[in-house]
Amino acid sequence: MKKYNILIGLLAFMIGFSSCEMRDEIMGRNEIGKDAGALELDLSSRYNGVTMSRADATVDNGTASGNFKEEDVDINKYTLVVTNSDTQEEVAKAVVADLKNQEGKIIIPLNEGNYSVQAYNYDGENVSVSERPFFKGEQTFSVAKGISTNVDLTCKLACIEMELALTSSFTEAFKDDYAITIDNGENATQVFDNSSLGKKYYFKTPEQKDCLNVAVKATSNEGNFIELLATVQKPADAEGGSSNLEGGDSFVINLTEDGATESHLSIGLTVDLTFTEEGKTIEIPVENITYTGPEEPGEGGETDTEEPDTSITFEGLPATYTCTYGDSDIPGLQDVRILAPNGIKNLNVTISGEIAGLLGMVALPETFDICNMDDELKEKVIGLGLVTDDEYVQLHAGTCTEFTFKLGELLILVPKVVNSGNSTFNLAVSDGVNTKDGNIIVIVNPKEGE
Repeated sequence: MKKYNILIGLLAFMIGFSSCEMRDEIMGRNEIGKDAGALELDLSSRYNGVTMSRADATVDNGTASGNFKEEDVDINKYTLVVTNSDTQEEVAKAVVADLKNQEGKIIIPLNEGNYSVQAYNYDGENVSVSERPFFKGEQTFSVAKGISTNVDLTCKLACIEMELALTSSFTEAFKDDYAITIDNGENATQVFDNSSLGKKYYFKTPEQKDCLNVAVKATSNEGNFIELLATVQKPADAEGGSSNLEGGDSFVINLTEDGATESHLSIGLTVDLTFTEEGKTIEIPVENITYTGPEEPGEGGETDTEEPDTSITFEGLPATYTCTYGDSDIPGLQDVRILAPNGIKNLNVTISGEIAGLLGMVALPETFDICNMDDELKEKVIGLGLVTDDEYVQLHAGTCTEFTFKLGELLILVPKVVNSGNSTFNLAVSDGVNTKDGNIIVIVNPKEGE
């Protein structure tokens, strides 16, 4: 009984000396009763087998976390959420540092019941691909009256880490215009190019997937284009006995020149897999890397003595269309087909004339490059149907050799908002060597009687 009274006194002391804001946050949600218990939490973050940070100290010396930013390493900057498992109500949510008492401990008074606690550096649960790592820890526990429940919670990498590496033989054999597209089999895709070296990308962990898809496009120093598709399967005897991709799996995709002869040049892959919870690294066996074409190692890159046609050509450009103010369609409107054998590196759209002053209505700039857009502009352009997500991946990589530009959703805006006059849409395509452009002119006649 004496121990019981001491514990209740301790809880009252803690609540009394908490900040008013935090006390209101916890008490307002949970309505602590006189027979409350408590959660006493030991919190830490772990990467590559090393504890990066604990709630009472940052212990990482950079060996484990590498180039992670402080907010991703320091557990005190993480968000902590306590949820009542029976009612699904959040009873506490705050930054870890704000939940600590004067002694630096995390002690949260709770009513008797079942709970879950989770901590994370940011809300990355539904982020497909990011340059920011997503750390998370989650655990269930129960609270009894008058008892402090101790919980050890470790935040670990909750996504798949991906990095690109090149061997010296690859850089010596190929130009630096290569593009490597990696996807997790569940719509998380990232294009790696020469600006991606030294960077790590973090993919959402897919459900029940055991492999990654890798597409490589590169040009040899002799000018031969090589394309390679491969599937990288996680070994069945991987850490924990699971062959499915899991949070904490870290892949390094190594590209190498493979089996070159005077008439052939090919690309090879080796893949290192690290289990970041333990810091253990293995090399994925050769038999787990399946080449699916179009050119497998040893079969591609044959030199052709005949010079290929590398000119940029258009279908449907230049063009002039005439319509009337208020029209819901433009007679004869057709898509623009672009052929660029060397790959479309830039597709600049410049809008001028009567429509230019009204672009604010659809949040479009007067000039933009379809191949290189920020997230906000990309979302708007995709929403207008000018490009799809998959098309943008290829255009951004500079490897798209044929593209059909569906301008209908954009051009049909002209007669809806322009009373009369000409509006010009200039399309300028560059393949890194050659540039070609053309105009689409939309002439709007005033409505009869106006």
